[in-house]
Amino acid sequence: MTSLPKSLPQCFALFAAAVLTSAPALAQAPAADSHAAHHTAAANAQQADLSEGEVTRVDVAALKVTLRHGELKNLDMPPMTMVFRVQDAAQLAPLKAGDKVRFRAEQVKGAYYATRIEKAQ
Repeated sequence: MTSLPKSLPQCFALFAAAVLTSAPALAQAPAADSHAAHHTAAANAQQADLSEGEVTRVDVAALKVTLRHGELKNLDMPPMTMVFRVQDAAQLAPLKAGDKVRFRAEQVKGAYYATRIEKAQ
């Protein structure tokens, strides 16, 4: 049985020995804390931010797409059909009426934009 230290320097020495012997275990980060895991978590969060919808109309010239969508949680908006603006016509090029999509909606200066839009898998 070990005896208890009787002085502050003995306590410090025991504490330092305990920390130094456990340092290698502390230095090894778990796999979930790896750099790649952060990217995976970020990608999953971005996917979770996407809402589901269906394209009802595409107007490339006007940079607009009409979507029948489910709830838009980030905008606190119920399901409905509405027109969204896009910044770039390239976002609309692969889309046609009837396509199922996943998208991110944002409100910018009173207008609603589909800032990210992709065909659903």
